[in-house]
Amino acid sequence: MVLTYYVVKFPYKIVWNFLNLLKRRTEIVFYCANELDLEIFKNVQRHLKPITIVAKNRSLQKKLLEKGIKARVMPVFPKAVIMCRQACYLFPESKIIRIGIAHGAYHFKPFANVNGHNMFNQFHFTSSKEVEEARLIGITSGVGLGFPKMDDAFNGTYSEEVLGKLKEELNIDPNKKTVLFSATWDGSQMSAIHEWYNKLSNFTNEYNVLVTLHVWTSKKYKSVIKNTPEVIYIESQDITPYIMISDICVGDTSSILSEMSALYKPIVSFKVPSVKRTVPEVREIIKSISFQIEKVSELDEMLEYAYQNINQKKIDQEVANKRMFETLDGRAGERVANKIIELLPELDKKEGRKISELKIRCKVNNDYSFLSDFVKDLPYIFEKQGTCIYEGRNTIKTFNCGGLLVNVKSFKIPHLINKIAYAWLRGSKAKHSYLYAMKLIKKGTSTPEPVACVEVLKNGLFNRSFYVSIHQKYDFTIRDLIGFEFPDKENILRQFAVFTYEKLHKNGVHHLDYSRGNILINRLADSKYKFSIVDINRMRFEEMGYQKGLQNFSQIWANEDELEIVAREYARINGKDGNEAVKLLVQFDKEHKAKINRKKVLKSKLRK
Repeated sequence: MVLTYYVVKFPYKIVWNFLNLLKRRTEIVFYCANELDLEIFKNVQRHLKPITIVAKNRSLQKKLLEKGIKARVMPVFPKAVIMCRQACYLFPESKIIRIGIAHGAYHFKPFANVNGHNMFNQFHFTSSKEVEEARLIGITSGVGLGFPKMDDAFNGTYSEEVLGKLKEELNIDPNKKTVLFSATWDGSQMSAIHEWYNKLSNFTNEYNVLVTLHVWTSKKYKSVIKNTPEVIYIESQDITPYIMISDICVGDTSSILSEMSALYKPIVSFKVPSVKRTVPEVREIIKSISFQIEKVSELDEMLEYAYQNINQKKIDQEVANKRMFETLDGRAGERVANKIIELLPELDKKEGRKISELKIRCKVNNDYSFLSDFVKDLPYIFEKQGTCIYEGRNTIKTFNCGGLLVNVKSFKIPHLINKIAYAWLRGSKAKHSYLYAMKLIKKGTSTPEPVACVEVLKNGLFNRSFYVSIHQKYDFTIRDLIGFEFPDKENILRQFAVFTYEKLHKNGVHHLDYSRGNILINRLADSKYKFSIVDINRMRFEEMGYQKGLQNFSQIWANEDELEIVAREYARINGKDGNEAVKLLVQFDKEHKAKINRKKVLKSKLRK
């Protein structure tokens, strides 16, 4: 047992029991020692009610907050704690329910001490075989239901489309094979990173080179790797999709080898000397599932050999997988969650929803059906999770769903009349956004790809709604150039006029909120630009005559010089007189600005 246990044990027990006397402990927390813990736990959490996250220290708390994840810091005095490592010594009161989840598949390092394991009410190993091996040395808390971290590789989260987009983001050359290098912590004396960290440039001509490292890897290695041209260093803790897009994997004694084996990848491993922490049976497993080398000078030849002869290892990998993983079916997280609910029934999400007065209506794009669980969970997780990118009347957050970045827009709760109307008489803003986006895409108009809409009713009245779309990167918006000096501005405005006519007005699309922040722009080659529209819940699909089309531009709040460029281009493509178009648009603009200013004055008076 670590020294910390004895230092904090009695003060902690006194405080915990005193607080429990004042008010019975009911809080359940997830103890997070690093960002990897959340990655391991996410496929369990999705089957449970939201759990308060407790960060190891303020430094980690700050990192999590930067990603939109709220967390408290130690000390806490809960009823129960869930963790992805052995840290029961931080919660040294026996009345606390303690649940552990293995942070790596199988025991690639020796089992931690028996007493530490047996402080858990449940400790989730990754297979029943591992549970048996743990029992032989006296560990009695073991449960073996699978490895939740691998679920997304088997449940459809990482579809061919998602993996294709990942390859595009990484600029993977389709004419090269992709090699993923990995290494365990160099301080363990079981790492081979010293063999290859400064030799990666030897492989970049022939291969796409990806690298993932243990979170504790020394900076001297990370620095060299990150600064090697054409090497892609993976910052994400979710390395599953990177394994999936790799053709060959390279490692040493890291438990990531088990994940490579689970996906039946050809593996090249470096032989490392046996040390105190070496597990003999794991050493044999690594030997059976991989092609082994001793020096980096052997790697070039072995990479090609491993790729061509993967079938030599298929049977051995299958045998090893049955030993290391209970079932690779994408449902380990669900099984672990159900086992946790046996101890903590208050975490049962299904039971909570029966009691809840909320009624949830969802529409999910068939192309993103694998996100259905995430969509249904939004009313319960939106406030605590995600990264906020806009907060005003409405709130927009980004969520990373297994490597796929989505935007979720939460609309303001409406007033009473609209609570009735949105519930029973007409569609909500979220529903309109979703349906209109589907319609726009069919018409060939660019808008972020729709994923889903969610409507929440409470006590028979409309409460709130969410619109989910694929996060779309862009270079700037019309807002960034209107009223400012901007490179290639005149050309952009002309192309904007053409886009508006060709993709909207000609197709009978009338964007009723065609303001400058709602037009996204991406730079293309040869001074070309791509335009996309957002904030699409207010639209009409109707015939757009010439004057109505011109009037649509009045919402961008431009000056007369800018309006003239747009008007003349719009007139040109419509075969109309340019001077007349300028007069009309300037007049429409004045009327629009006067109308908005009158509203502002009225609102100001009402506030007084």
